[in-house]
Amino acid sequence: MDDYQAVRELLPAPPLSPEVERAGRVRMAAAFAQERVRRGRRTARWTALGLGLAGAAAAAAIVIAPTVRHSAPVTSGPIAQTDGKRFLLVAAASVATMPDEGAWWGSTEVMGRRFREPGGRYVLHERRMRETWIPADPEGLTWYRETPEGIKPATSQDEAAWRADGSPTSWTYDDYVEQAEPDEQRTFSTEDWDFRIVAAGKALTKMSELPDTPEGLKALFGTDDRTTLDTTVRLLVFAPVTSETRAAAYRLLASMPGVAAVGQTTDVLGRAGEAIEYESGEFAPHDQVGATRTRLVIDPVSGRPLSIETRSVADGMLLSYTAIKDSRWADDNPLKEKK
Repeated sequence: MDDYQAVRELLPAPPLSPEVERAGRVRMAAAFAQERVRRGRRTARWTALGLGLAGAAAAAAIVIAPTVRHSAPVTSGPIAQTDGKRFLLVAAASVATMPDEGAWWGSTEVMGRRFREPGGRYVLHERRMRETWIPADPEGLTWYRETPEGIKPATSQDEAAWRADGSPTSWTYDDYVEQAEPDEQRTFSTEDWDFRIVAAGKALTKMSELPDTPEGLKALFGTDDRTTLDTTVRLLVFAPVTSETRAAAYRLLASMPGVAAVGQTTDVLGRAGEAIEYESGEFAPHDQVGATRTRLVIDPVSGRPLSIETRSVADGMLLSYTAIKDSRWADDNPLKEKK
């Protein structure tokens, strides 16, 4: 019996009855509530990016929120194409042909956040590099290498204001201090990258068990549009899923309400791509006040995601980002023996 057959036998045939759907959501909520309590005790400073647990060790985690925080429901009916987001369908066709076999899913990311100094006179930019290796084996450890690059003024204008402020190397806020000097590089492993999704009473222990159609993903991710959007974006950017599932995620985004096509743009690393935006606080810094928008920039030719960027709705300021320099399947993990 293969994994897909096991899932089919445990999941009721569509359409789900209201009773079965409610029971499944109760089990999902209980499982994720327990997991959030466990992880919450180890939240580190870089959760300011809205992407990490245990010092960003779980930045790639797919989270299906057990608590509905938004009121907009997912509309029923078939998945439809949206003209302004047709480049997502091009990306879906491209990514569907990519190889998706290997013992490890590796990615190299540039992570950053921007914030104002305590007096609000200039903007600071903190950046770090992160290499991640996620095992295909659900029992294996995920490995990371993080290289902090410290904090600097964000632009030349900010640098001039920083110099006028005496070129400080630390900044004191109400309950913490930011240091300009970067921390040391570190390599470590953890079990915190927990992408095991619970559905219909069965833990999906392999990403290959995720649905490979937009309708299937939409049914799994929940009835709340923004939860569906945030989870789909996480899947596209971080998760070691099959090419078919990744293509389905692009097609799902193309159909979702509240998603606006930005058109041609460049990401935070200056790479050309096309982007979508939607209003969400999922990836916003923890101390952000006011609404934020999430921007996903992709290369529609290759289908590869380039970056997730979070901006303030009020003034458009870039608050945080994760730029994916590279992602691939591989047979070996170069970090495993270098802890």
